[in-house]
Amino acid sequence: MKKSKVAFRLAYLGTNYAGFQAQPGRQTVQGAVVEALRRLQLIEEVGAANFTASGRTDKGVHAVAAVISFETENSALAIPRRVNTQLPADIWTWARAEVPTTFNARRDAVLRAYQYVLCDEMLDVAAMREAADLLPGVHNFRNFSLEKRQSAVRTIFSSDVYESAGFIVIDVAADSFVWKMMRKLVSAITLVGKAQRSVEWFGEMLNPDAHAEGIRSAPASGLILARVEYDSIDFQQDPYAKKKARTEVHKALVQNTLMAQVLKRFNERMGANTAN
Repeated sequence: MKKSKVAFRLAYLGTNYAGFQAQPGRQTVQGAVVEALRRLQLIEEVGAANFTASGRTDKGVHAVAAVISFETENSALAIPRRVNTQLPADIWTWARAEVPTTFNARRDAVLRAYQYVLCDEMLDVAAMREAADLLPGVHNFRNFSLEKRQSAVRTIFSSDVYESAGFIVIDVAADSFVWKMMRKLVSAITLVGKAQRSVEWFGEMLNPDAHAEGIRSAPASGLILARVEYDSIDFQQDPYAKKKARTEVHKALVQNTLMAQVLKRFNERMGANTAN
């Protein structure tokens, strides 16, 4: 039977996974997805199915609109809601597209956007936004990456820092990202927000030939792969799959909100000046 290629939009909470990419003996997003596709007899082996993914998120990083693609002889059965029946409760597919056999989810992406969520109330958002305004354009991100061999030159399409529901969100869209780039950008922008570094310093960091300096990566837990876009690929959303995903996200939201309240009371009690 002739194979055809299918692409899925994929969302996941990365907390329980050692990153996206399959790793021997470790629980990964790719491992869970591939196992689901095997159980449904959509693929047999990753290589034979030409399985590709839009990116390899690190341990603890989340995604709303990652993309995977694979070849299958049963494309009519490759439906998000069906695949979700075999996935863990923190991974969901929610849209699909028929794509050319030459499609590669990583190489063919024309835009990727990450969001990072901060909960530090003492940050100077205006200063952070001023730093982020320096990002659009072409820059060498060597100071913001662990990649030492490949080029670190990337094009930033847009960047913003804004407040939302009591949190601070850093939003960056680019043609692609170097390893650790977004998390290191977040660290640098946060230093500006804390007045520990200046906006001018941030601008200097974008010119590694003149100013070389290492910087730590921000924690993975606040990072979300928010968008991956392609030219001429029409993803059809599955309303039932999206509804199921929203239900699971709501469960997680309620549980984490409850835990936040518990920890708040722990903190208040530990800070109280009492012997009782």
